[in-house]
Amino acid sequence: MITYPNLYHLKYFVDAVALGSISGAAQKNLVTHPAISRAISALEKHLGTPLLDHRKKSFKVTEAGYVVVEQAKVLLAAASEFETLSLKLPAEETVVIKIGLSRTLSTAYLNPLLQEIKRKFPLSTVQVRFGTTNEIIEAVASGSVDLGMTIGSQSLATLKQTVVKKGQFLLVESTSKSDSDKRIESKSFILTEPRFETEKLRAGYRKQFGKTLPTLFEISSWEVIAQQVQRGLGVGLLPDILVSNWKAGSFRVLKAAWFDCPYGIYLHSLKARPQSQVLEFTRDILASRRP
Repeated sequence: MITYPNLYHLKYFVDAVALGSISGAAQKNLVTHPAISRAISALEKHLGTPLLDHRKKSFKVTEAGYVVVEQAKVLLAAASEFETLSLKLPAEETVVIKIGLSRTLSTAYLNPLLQEIKRKFPLSTVQVRFGTTNEIIEAVASGSVDLGMTIGSQSLATLKQTVVKKGQFLLVESTSKSDSDKRIESKSFILTEPRFETEKLRAGYRKQFGKTLPTLFEISSWEVIAQQVQRGLGVGLLPDILVSNWKAGSFRVLKAAWFDCPYGIYLHSLKARPQSQVLEFTRDILASRRP
């Protein structure tokens, strides 16, 4: 079994040689004279060689003693640096990370994300908050959420905002009921709360047909809108990510040359907030995920 010298013994010995005095080393280290002497004796016993040639009121450093002094300085310097290191491994980092996103995005992103965080950081806790785009962005800006994920964004100087995916808003209706009239102007629409895409649709419809868009329901949830569309209740304005897993042939996309509305999926975090390893890992996973 390999044994190592006591670092305190090394320090006492180095200080005694540097100061030329056992008493001086004792004063510097706030210990007694005998404590320094015992430490040096223990070090000599450990190394199996005398380090000091003791005289009546002084000592002389042996050749071996000078070698040990130089090596001890290296060890003590390394030990000093070691104390300042953060040696916490990623898998041992214990933090609480708060994520905000819409239920639409949670379907594609949340389950695989939580599995990856649990695998990589088993001691961490993830708190998930659902909300609209505006609610999530406001939560990130206020600091109540660490990382937000939304369809669409706002321009806020305090936020770091990154587009991780692009998509398209679609006009979708169910094929479950026969509809002999395929004209878009004969349809009724189901929309979310006023947003960029809803207002663009209203404006385009008015310009194209000279009348107000016939709105059947306004529902602040794309998931609930999707449910109503699947029941055949109207045409829903939905992000394509939501219908990507729908059964082929169960819906149709209505084409309108006067309406084209792309979107971006954004990641939001505060620019000024320190980024933990868990947060950076979460951001990387979400940015690389392709639903």
